[in-house]
Amino acid sequence: MFFGWWVTLGFAAMIFISTGMRFTVSPFLKPVVADLGIDRASFSLAASVGFFLFGAFMPLAGWLVTRVGARPVTAVGAIILAASVAATGLVRNLWQLYMVYGLLTALGLAATGHVVASAVVSRWFIRRRATALAVLSAASMAGVSLLVPVAMWLILGVGWRMTYGVLGLGIVLLMLPLAIWAVRDSPEGMGLVPDGVAAASPQSAGASTERTTVSAAVQTASFWQICCALSACGFTMGLLSAHGVPMLTDHGYDPMLASWALAVLGGTSVAFVLVLGVIADRIGCRPVLAAVLAGRAVAYSGLFLIRDLPGLLLVTAALGGATMAGVLSNTSALTASIFGRHSVGPVFGTMFLVHQTGAALGAWLGGYLFEQTGGYGAAFTISAVILVVGSVITLTIDERPGTEIRLSPVAGEG
Repeated sequence: MFFGWWVTLGFAAMIFISTGMRFTVSPFLKPVVADLGIDRASFSLAASVGFFLFGAFMPLAGWLVTRVGARPVTAVGAIILAASVAATGLVRNLWQLYMVYGLLTALGLAATGHVVASAVVSRWFIRRRATALAVLSAASMAGVSLLVPVAMWLILGVGWRMTYGVLGLGIVLLMLPLAIWAVRDSPEGMGLVPDGVAAASPQSAGASTERTTVSAAVQTASFWQICCALSACGFTMGLLSAHGVPMLTDHGYDPMLASWALAVLGGTSVAFVLVLGVIADRIGCRPVLAAVLAGRAVAYSGLFLIRDLPGLLLVTAALGGATMAGVLSNTSALTASIFGRHSVGPVFGTMFLVHQTGAALGAWLGGYLFEQTGGYGAAFTISAVILVVGSVITLTIDERPGTEIRLSPVAGEG
């Protein structure tokens, strides 16, 4: 088997953990608010700070990958993530929550998250890039599917403080070995070539090592069009991760059922995103990305509007799984195609800051509007509108390689 698939699977396991951890915010909201004596808006602001800093650290993580390599970045990130998650169970007031969960956990997540993985995996693949990146997205949603109900089960059994300790221990035991043993920076470093580039074609191999600086990328329309799609995704994911379970329990659903609804949403998306990756390799990433965003607007509306019908809620979550993954895989694949496969780290890392700015806004606005209106109707209406707008803008992206900029070969390669 092409070694790039082993690299992909190693990163997929790490993303399974890191993304799952990001979505466990929602089950923790009510017990943390009750224990610390704060309101939902304050907790939401702490979560939004963490979401924003997660994105703010992404360009740094992408830059470090190009300078020192992915292995040390992910190994150190795994240690920081495990320590900060465990320490979150020790917080006694709001400022400690901001410092430990908002700052340190965000740093650990950035070093082990989607941008670092996408940057490295994009170097290993050309012909089947969308499929390989879809594996990362599938792992991301599988993490949501498993870790959200696991976190809720642990919270109900041992309390939210001990749950954070158990999760921190699990992170270091699972993620650190993967970072050390599975991560390899590029096929060239192992005497190989990317999947889809013939070894006997040095001209093609040289073209595949092209890169674009961030300063050049931000001057293109494609950069900002991709950012629009990412911001729409981020806003809605931030809203759901922080307020999905509380919203459903406010509607009268049992806490475990509410957690399972998010788990079903993530679990069914695993199969859907792999299919979407194969389709994107055949017809292009742009139409797939637009369809995913538009479909998510429908799914979110269903999750909010369905009351007292747990069976229908779970069916809606299952069908909505098709819309919950595929954004990051398709936007990172577009980034590699347009700006060069060695540009994914810094360029997509910068784009991901926009994604996480949207996530921070979604998490905070959900809590703020709840305190102002007594419900989540306004927040979920805004999310549906943003998704539709993002879908329309996505259709205008020119996904042809190097259409607006001239790519230059990486020094020493090609």
